[in-house]
Amino acid sequence: MKDFLEALINVSEKAANIARHCREEKALFELLVQEKIGNQKNKRFVQDFKTLADVLIQETVKHDIGKKFPDILNYIFGEESNIFTNTLGETIRVEIKDTEEETCKLLIQVLNDSNNAASLLAALVHTEVDSEANLTDVNINLPLKDLGIWIDPIDSTAEYISGLEDLQSVHGVHAVGLQCVTVLIGVFERASGGPVLGVINQPFHQQCQTTNRWHGRVLWGISYNGCNISSVKDAPVPMDNPTVIMSTTENEHVQASLAFAKILYASGAGYKQLCVVDGFADTYILTRGSTFKWDTCAPHAVLKSLGGGVVDLKRISKEPEANLQLHQLTYNKPDKAYDGIDQWCNMGGFVAYLDESLCREVLERVKNVV
Repeated sequence: MKDFLEALINVSEKAANIARHCREEKALFELLVQEKIGNQKNKRFVQDFKTLADVLIQETVKHDIGKKFPDILNYIFGEESNIFTNTLGETIRVEIKDTEEETCKLLIQVLNDSNNAASLLAALVHTEVDSEANLTDVNINLPLKDLGIWIDPIDSTAEYISGLEDLQSVHGVHAVGLQCVTVLIGVFERASGGPVLGVINQPFHQQCQTTNRWHGRVLWGISYNGCNISSVKDAPVPMDNPTVIMSTTENEHVQASLAFAKILYASGAGYKQLCVVDGFADTYILTRGSTFKWDTCAPHAVLKSLGGGVVDLKRISKEPEANLQLHQLTYNKPDKAYDGIDQWCNMGGFVAYLDESLCREVLERVKNVV
């Protein structure tokens, strides 16, 4: 189990390195941006961007984890299609090859013969990373043959592309900016759909004032068969004044109904859930179907390892007194009522929480407006 968790942490850090590098090379970054179309488009946004960084990170996770743990290879899922169209109109399947040279050769095609850029990216993909995470307390055995993985290679793509820096936080929360970007790797049971392990990497956690270079951090949590362990050693204590985090575009009636609490706003579903993990917010509410399984699987597992969860808002609203554990989001089955990526959408919205009583308070307040 230690080997599996260590591999997930290491590949998340490799993913963060790719994300940081692509932001630092501005000309390269502008070249890589591609727009999602058709049934791959997230309807919430006017423009939803797919980047080569997204695809490279996703395929790197698949390659590195699948190579070390072949039992799970065919059950690693991601947000992105690995079909990339370059500026010449050529369609190429992006994948990680066995050698750096082979990967570089493929990336040269994607990058329209930009050899230097392809060489740099291939080197990052094939460089071994050792996060040196302290996993001495990890003694939970997970049946890898029964698990699946959801990857969100770069959550909060819009903030990643805009690249805003030097923005002040409010009560520890950044409303916008690179701090809102996360790499999410979530593991779930294929039979039950329940989340069992999550890795959240925040590539742009802190910026060095001397070099202007960004440094990241990694959080993880495991919750399986009643055993819970996390890199977050102490779950945050609920605040004196309840705090709810949400999107600025959240329903105005929902916002009004939660006037009893302090309301904070932020970008990125992964980041808002991270704010709950960090204790900057007690709950995160989203009433729209604008997130997907890859957005919530990893944070859900971390929250679960700390005694919290992510409950389906639509389902629990029908049975407000029901056990929250019966209405947790699950990750194993597509909703056949929808097409394309919408099959994996959290259509009913959700509430992410650490403290059940505060979650129920939020549910009670919004029950007549959702």
